[in-house]
Amino acid sequence: MGETRPDETAEAEQAARRVGGLPVRFRAGETIFRPGDSARGWIVVESGRVRVGLTADTGREVVLYRLGAGDSCLLTTSALLRQETMLAEAIAETDVAARLVPVAAFERLLAEDAAFRRAVLRNYAERVGELVVVIHDVLFHALPERLARLLIARARDGAVEATHQAIAAELGSAREVVTRALNRFEREGLIRVERAHIVIVDPDRLARASATQG
Repeated sequence: MGETRPDETAEAEQAARRVGGLPVRFRAGETIFRPGDSARGWIVVESGRVRVGLTADTGREVVLYRLGAGDSCLLTTSALLRQETMLAEAIAETDVAARLVPVAAFERLLAEDAAFRRAVLRNYAERVGELVVVIHDVLFHALPERLARLLIARARDGAVEATHQAIAAELGSAREVVTRALNRFEREGLIRVERAHIVIVDPDRLARASATQG
C-alpha cells in the first residue's frame, strides 16, 4: 500500500484540510495505535510512512499494509464506521505528519458533507482493493516467487537492508521458511546473504524467479 495516485492523494488531503483536520505528528518508531484502542478520528498521512500489522501471541508479525502520503488508514476508517476498537497495530516507520479529523466531527461531516463523504469512501475503497490484491498474492503465489519480487522491489544499490524476520512479516510467513528460501536463492547464485543485508548477485535470474517459482 501507500501507492495512491496523485488525484486521490490530493482529494484525501484536501478533504482533511478543508474540514479543519488537526495537524498531528509521530516520531519514527512511535506506536500510533494498538489492538483494542479506540479510533481517535479519521487520519490522512501527509508525509512519512506508517506500517500497519498484526502480532500473534507467539510473537509472529504480519504486515497488512503501509500508508504513505495521501493515504487514510483502512482499519481506522472501518473502526469509525463500525464504532468499534482497532484490530491491529500501527507503527510510524519514519517521522510522520498527518491530519486528524476527530470522531465527533467525522460523524457529523460524514452525514452532512457529501464531498467529505465521497473522499472518505473513495479512499476507503482504494485501500480495500489494495488489501485484496495482497491477500490474493499470499493465497495464490508461492513464497519464493513473492520473496523474489520483494527483494527486487526493496533493493537499493543492488542490496536489501532487512532481517529475515522483517521479510517474513512482509510476506506473512515464518522466519524459518524465509531463511530456507533465501538459502536456496543463495545456493542458486541469485543472492548473497549477509547479516541484515542481502546482496543481489544475479538480478536477471532473480527477476525470472519472481514470475516462475512455485
